[in-house]
Amino acid sequence: MKKLITILSIVFLSSLSLLSNAQTQDELFNSVFKQEKRAYFSENMHLKADEFDKFWTIYGAFENERVSIGTERINLLKTYVEKYETMSNEDADAFMKKWLAVDKKEDAMRVKYYGKMKKDLGAKTAAHFLQLDDYIQTAIKFEILDELPFIGEFSN
Repeated sequence: MKKLITILSIVFLSSLSLLSNAQTQDELFNSVFKQEKRAYFSENMHLKADEFDKFWTIYGAFENERVSIGTERINLLKTYVEKYETMSNEDADAFMKKWLAVDKKEDAMRVKYYGKMKKDLGAKTAAHFLQLDDYIQTAIKFEILDELPFIGEFSN
């Protein structure tokens, strides 16, 4: 599990440095990242033969819906990186309201897919999936936050 988080973190952090680069590099990153996550879930979900197709169908829809949320978050990070040194109180407030709105969308999406997965695969499998997903998302968020300066860190 630590190996995967290290790989995912490196890939994700590499993408932060590529934020201003061409779309094809973003597509390459997304492709590698999706493959790594899929391999992680394949290895750690311990699905029974009759659960396999149902899980991957729900997982695919989950990841497709997450794309727009991820795009919003990356766009917010781009804005943050551009403005953190000169951010006013109003800018900080607007940024945090947008950040929290994205968190709320992500939470609502997770609730939605937990319900779908629970219905088709049972609560234990659905809970296991969300635990694994939380593990990945928390590690990624930690790596991002660890690399970003805090608002006001460079102001007087």
